[in-house]
Amino acid sequence: ALRTLTPPNREAYAQRHGYSLRLHLEPPIIGAHGLGVQHAKLATVLAYLQSNEFDWVAWFDCDSIIMNSERTLDSIIYQYAQRKVHNKTDSPPPVCGEPANVDSKLNAFTGDWLDSWVSEEVRVDYVISIRKDPIHSNVVEAIAQHIGIVKGRFDGDELELNFPDGPLRAHAIWATLPDGAQPVAESLKWDNGAVWFRHASHAEVASIGACRDPCRELGPGCNADVLDPDVNLLITEEGWGLSSANWLIRRSAWSMEFLHNALTSAHVEMNLFGDQDAMIVHLMNRQSLEAAESAASGEEDAREKDPIDKHARVVSQFELNAYDALNALTMNCDAFVEGDLLVTFPQCKDAEGCNDVFELAAEYAADVDKPLRQDAGAWWIRQEDTPRWPRYRASSSPALRVFGP
Repeated sequence: ALRTLTPPNREAYAQRHGYSLRLHLEPPIIGAHGLGVQHAKLATVLAYLQSNEFDWVAWFDCDSIIMNSERTLDSIIYQYAQRKVHNKTDSPPPVCGEPANVDSKLNAFTGDWLDSWVSEEVRVDYVISIRKDPIHSNVVEAIAQHIGIVKGRFDGDELELNFPDGPLRAHAIWATLPDGAQPVAESLKWDNGAVWFRHASHAEVASIGACRDPCRELGPGCNADVLDPDVNLLITEEGWGLSSANWLIRRSAWSMEFLHNALTSAHVEMNLFGDQDAMIVHLMNRQSLEAAESAASGEEDAREKDPIDKHARVVSQFELNAYDALNALTMNCDAFVEGDLLVTFPQCKDAEGCNDVFELAAEYAADVDKPLRQDAGAWWIRQEDTPRWPRYRASSSPALRVFGP
């Protein structure tokens, strides 16, 4: 069934976003004369890079069905091929809608506060400053002339400080901010009846919880300037290690050398069964040995050495390679969730058992009215839940295979 389902699925997606499509249905594939299918993938992508037609080339196996036509390859590239931030003070605001992490939760409580128990005439002179502890990530300290320096921690929407007379807990009253903004406490109500008010204007409070729109399309702050020129390959990891099923590669001297070397190893030097093994060898073998040697020699930075080539980034599996629910369960990896770019069906090769599954996935993909929120599938809002698709039937075997229970 894939011979009739995959082509229109790819064509619709390519037309939707203006991507060039090269669909190969029969071997030998371009640049791969005399090679088996398992090695032809490397030669084919290498030929397209050498053509100088494309900045990036995406390889998708034929058993991967694109399920969310709104998710772009550009958004994945700009998310995962960005320059790394080495100075935390330069870190950008969180993405709008991103779940709060330790830092953003701390930000909800840090800043200057006024104590309702201090008379209004001198209250500003007794400002309480709550700051992050420079050493411990989950600890804060409050400083003011009438309380000295007290330390504490946050717990959910509550803050606990260890005052000289004993610990007190404060419940946060949250500021009303735009959708997607990070939570910010505007007042703290303490167990003993005291209330602290944030010493800041509404605009200043809003800036604390500010978030940034994700990089969906080219524009200010979303262009080649944010990309790391050394990142040339975006690849996922699965139950068998790095996956060669679906990946993105940038046209560069490194990329062409990498594919050539992998092809040589697979087809000539080592006679490997598949392209996956060759890619793993050239992405990880030397780096893993060097990292192990550094650790054995007691080098201080041994733990910081990455056992994968610096030109490659391992992206979350669900971004490019979410499995059907059955394979995800048996291999303990990411299952397809509504909003994910695609679903892939490893080891599904029997027409009698798989065609119904493929056809259901293609039906879902082609449904332009399926309920999906903006940025559905993106890492900051992705979540497993009961499928919302009206045609989902929990009693259907193909539906359980694609979506899970």
